[in-house]
Amino acid sequence: MSHAPWRDGAVRLADVRLAYREWPGEKGPVLCLPGLTGHKGTFNRLAEHLSPEYHILSIDLRGRGDSDKPEDGYGFAYHTRDLLALADLWDWASFVLVGHSFGATLGVYLASVRPGRIRAAVLIDGGADPKDEVLEAMRPAYRRLGMSYPTIQALLEDMRGLPFHQPWNPALEMYFREGAEPTPDGGVRAKTSPHAIQRDLDLHFSYSMCVHFPSMTCPTLFLRPGLGLLGERGHILDRREAAAFVKWIPNARQVDIPGVNHYTMILNERPPIVGPIRSFLAEVLPEPASARAS
Repeated sequence: MSHAPWRDGAVRLADVRLAYREWPGEKGPVLCLPGLTGHKGTFNRLAEHLSPEYHILSIDLRGRGDSDKPEDGYGFAYHTRDLLALADLWDWASFVLVGHSFGATLGVYLASVRPGRIRAAVLIDGGADPKDEVLEAMRPAYRRLGMSYPTIQALLEDMRGLPFHQPWNPALEMYFREGAEPTPDGGVRAKTSPHAIQRDLDLHFSYSMCVHFPSMTCPTLFLRPGLGLLGERGHILDRREAAAFVKWIPNARQVDIPGVNHYTMILNERPPIVGPIRSFLAEVLPEPASARAS
């Protein structure tokens, strides 16, 4: 397939500058929210398959990627304020959310507190409170955020060695290349701020996401990978938890994606989530949008 072109930009809100990536399209808008340590490049391959039918925007949340990295202003309430300010700036009366991992949980919070703004939501292996087993499995990746590597190849080899980045593929490599920046000593490190991640993790446990599920009334698609972070173990939600989660959201459905894990279901040259998301969007966005980002 020929990849749809994207455009990178940034918007200045009240106290933060947010970077974004945009793919043009007729229907939408669709706002994509990356995972806890993720950046806007998370959705490159998915957006290339959905555009130009759908207008896609992927955001670097504050503290991530090319967005500002302030000391304060973390937690779901602050991220929600940022996203609604962005939507107001672009004159979006409503929009579709697509969130991965932490981005999906942020999407649940946003859709529950501002239900009139969210037309529909796609939750890619996220949306609930994190479990200790999952946090422990991901901890090696979090620890690497503050590390400096002598070369980009050294960073890539370290990322390639993590069990949940298997099988390694060009989409994963592009994601980590994009997420790196030079250091003053000539090395490279991740752009994402370790302080921002720690603040969001700390505040995550101040929320109980289950109280938000019944208030999330928009059509919702939950996508669950067949593999956990550690093979058969380390699922964000096991089968029983996923069934309860989907049942608790009034207008939700679940699709299982075999043969992939939390990361490879989206960071993949041919993401297997494209088909289910395209079918879902055809239902919830049947007509072209009247609003466009500027």
